[in-house]
Amino acid sequence: MIAPTESRGDRHLEIVGRRDAELRTEPRPDAVPRPDAVPDPDTDTVDVAEAAITVLRRGGPLTADEWVAALVDRGLGTSAEMTEVVHTLDDPALGALADGRIAAVDSLLEGRVFTHRLSEEEIASGVLDIDPDLSALTGLVGSRSRGGESDVGVVYPTSDAAVLSERGRTGIADPEIERLLLDPDTLVGYTVGDLIGLGLAGGKLRLVRVDRTVAAPDLVESVRGIIADRTAEHTDPVVWQLVADHRDLFTAPTVPLAELLDGAGYVCERNYLAPRGFDFDAFHRATLVESIARENRLRSAEAGAVVDFTDLVHEIGDASARGEEASAVAAARVAADPAAFAGLEDPSAAAVAFDLATTGDDRAEAVGAAAAALIEHAPRRVNPAGHWLAGKAADQLGDVLAAVTHYERALDRDPDWMLAVFDLALLAADAGDLTRAQSLLARIEGGDAETLLEVLARYQPVERPGLGRNDRCWCGSGRKYKACHLGRSDLTADARASWLYTKALMFARTPELFDLVHELAEIRAAHTDDEDATITALEGGLVIDAALFEGGVLEQFVARRAQVLPAEELELARQWLAGSRGVYEVTAVAPGRSLTLREVTGVEMVEVVDAVAGHNFAVGTLVCARLLPTGDSIRAFGGIEPIDPRYRGELLEMCGSAETEPDELVDVLSLAFTAS
Repeated sequence: MIAPTESRGDRHLEIVGRRDAELRTEPRPDAVPRPDAVPDPDTDTVDVAEAAITVLRRGGPLTADEWVAALVDRGLGTSAEMTEVVHTLDDPALGALADGRIAAVDSLLEGRVFTHRLSEEEIASGVLDIDPDLSALTGLVGSRSRGGESDVGVVYPTSDAAVLSERGRTGIADPEIERLLLDPDTLVGYTVGDLIGLGLAGGKLRLVRVDRTVAAPDLVESVRGIIADRTAEHTDPVVWQLVADHRDLFTAPTVPLAELLDGAGYVCERNYLAPRGFDFDAFHRATLVESIARENRLRSAEAGAVVDFTDLVHEIGDASARGEEASAVAAARVAADPAAFAGLEDPSAAAVAFDLATTGDDRAEAVGAAAAALIEHAPRRVNPAGHWLAGKAADQLGDVLAAVTHYERALDRDPDWMLAVFDLALLAADAGDLTRAQSLLARIEGGDAETLLEVLARYQPVERPGLGRNDRCWCGSGRKYKACHLGRSDLTADARASWLYTKALMFARTPELFDLVHELAEIRAAHTDDEDATITALEGGLVIDAALFEGGVLEQFVARRAQVLPAEELELARQWLAGSRGVYEVTAVAPGRSLTLREVTGVEMVEVVDAVAGHNFAVGTLVCARLLPTGDSIRAFGGIEPIDPRYRGELLEMCGSAETEPDELVDVLSLAFTAS
């Protein structure tokens, strides 16, 4: 059972965060939830989401069914409507207890304080390791690196590495777990082993200095009632459950939670609690396998192979950093347990494995070494996957011809291995061999529905009746027709430029690069009320253009496709990369045909072909665009964006800087949607 605590009058906390912090007492151990009134649906305009949370604050914790019933009783909607609200509501104040009930965490933890014992590194940096001592509260803390105004903020090692580096915190263990960021001088005067606490009072989080603690409660029986033997539970739901079950727990400072749990025979690792001696490695792997299988509709054996391949790639990368031979490490690992990788024979599993293995740092070389080991040592049925993975690695490393060779070898082993077929079709299209690209797509089940096939049809080569395969090509190159233009597009310069831009657009939409494009689309969509705004943004225009140029995707495309792109397209792409985005004034409009622009910092006029389709620009309108030469004309394939004059100076600066980030550009140009 939990031991009784000292009386609330003995609580004595010093608020810190500034050097002149004042001494206060906080006598609120059993404060009631904050007094939000539930709106009356007959008289008030009801925000159902806020009303639902208010009901939970006043009456929770509740099961989902109990919560739905309470909302229906308040007249906020039907049972079906309230069930949807309960299951879709997303708010940082919500949390699920270990027993499955849902709580408003801010109400549940009101008046509670959790302590943490400081290390030398934490005192020097002002960055606290929260797991498990403070994690139950940190969901209520805003992100410090994203504009939060509090003196206390949350930072994430993966996305806030620069912030942590400034504070001297590098090489952090468990980088997936957030940390608490304090003002730099907050911990001045503290020594190693001192206690600091985080408490919730009056709905506000407060950092507190702990002068003394109450007797440590005995958590053995309480935790045992929550965490079964030979299992692990997430830390936060367990702590919330303890607080919900015991009215007086953590109402006064005691020793840190990690020490209390250790005394009860439990250990914490990566936000999970389990009895001492628990096999966390096996647990985390099983959890990851289950998650990957569920999210990607894979069988357990396939998801397990994905995990093993990803681990292998990381192991190779670490070994290479230590100066070890990557191929030897890869071969030894695969040869030791070849059956572990058998699940990669399924193309879906191989695709997930490549995606996960290449997320984050550049790991193409490690993927290539791992793929070579699969080809050599894994079961024969994994051979197509090995060659496809080797091809993807070669492509990322800039050797597209080696990638083609590997894809073809994959098809030698299995003519129907769809990933290799599709990638070969893309590369054939990039090379201008549309006939081969269409032939490859025809081998894929459902290939006639592929978007690529529709794109290829727009640039279908013109037949040359009477011209034999071995005749001299019609174009005057002196080469045989079969080696020059047979099956290749016969396009005007303008159409060829459009085709080149389309190739780059398709490259930007490949899985390895799509995260950037999607992030920009969401930024764009945030400025409109259109439910389909993200989808619309993904289809083309500014989002793709910013990804290609400011995001560096076109530069990658040129580097990785230089060996197969037709010479004139490669030259044109390099010419595009040398240009810049600009701010212009519309000086003339020929509806449906062209638009004449003048750069605002000069006098030269530029006629842009087909730029006004779907637009209604008036003379004098300020616009922003990247104008691209095609050989026959000037085009704005990425669209022309009207801008608010208030942002003229900012956009001029952005367009003139090579350091402009694509997200910044998209955000500013999308302000036209909301500018008054």
